[in-house]
Amino acid sequence: MQVLTTKSGLAVPPVGLGSFPLQGREMADVVKACIKEGYRLIDTSDDYEGEIGIGIAVKELIEEGFCNREDVFLQTKVSNNDSYNDEPLRALYFTEYSPLMKRHTVREIVREKVATSLREMQTDYIDSLLVHFPYEPYYIDIWKEVITLQKEGVVRYIGVSNFHPNHISKIIEATGVKPSINEIYLSPIGTKESQVQYANDNDILLNSYSPLMDLAYHRFDEGRLDDICRKYQKSYAQIVLRWNIERGSIPLPKTKNPKRLKENFDIFDFSLTKEEVQFINQLNRDYQYLPESKNCPGI
Repeated sequence: MQVLTTKSGLAVPPVGLGSFPLQGREMADVVKACIKEGYRLIDTSDDYEGEIGIGIAVKELIEEGFCNREDVFLQTKVSNNDSYNDEPLRALYFTEYSPLMKRHTVREIVREKVATSLREMQTDYIDSLLVHFPYEPYYIDIWKEVITLQKEGVVRYIGVSNFHPNHISKIIEATGVKPSINEIYLSPIGTKESQVQYANDNDILLNSYSPLMDLAYHRFDEGRLDDICRKYQKSYAQIVLRWNIERGSIPLPKTKNPKRLKENFDIFDFSLTKEEVQFINQLNRDYQYLPESKNCPGI
């Protein structure tokens, strides 16, 4: 399994902060709290409109002497939305019907988005840049530009999000470059066994966004985890987060609750057995958060 490191060489703990939909001062306060708790990976996207708050948090922590920029792992994404209000209608970019695609090249759009992310997060490099979706028919060209940005030193790790194995195979075939990361939706009721196996076989590190959403919305009988919770004296959420880690994925739970922020990070003093991981896998019912459509591969 690939291990992520900060620019200073610190190993990134296998749990990060999913930052959507926080913004501004609220975002800054939550990011500061989580970094002080021990988190290192902060996940965002250029369309979440939260990068300014992240930049404020890291700047203040540096000024307080708590850490250096090189000790934090900032991950963002090249997304479809015009989230910076450069266009009056907040149009979508990467669609064949977009008027913006008639006025700009993929290269121009990607570079403008990354330049804005750098400016808003007050940094001169991005630790990890992901292509948010396999936007047809542009995602291979987007990937090529992301590779160029890595070669230029603007980005350290490059990866994808919501890509299926067939999409990953296509970008590797077109460029010869494999993504380091694929951020996908994983859940005890949507285990995505084939995607997990593909990632593990190809040394692609999985990130799991919204890993506690199905638990929060009671989409499965959490009571079936009671015995495991009692054994380790952990909460349902902690068991689900640890299950992600045991399967080779970095979970990215999101919360602004200080107690839960601490609880979500307190998952490194125990491990699940193979039998317990398999027991949780059996809750699977191939649940999809978003069904497959023309612009969504199904997640």
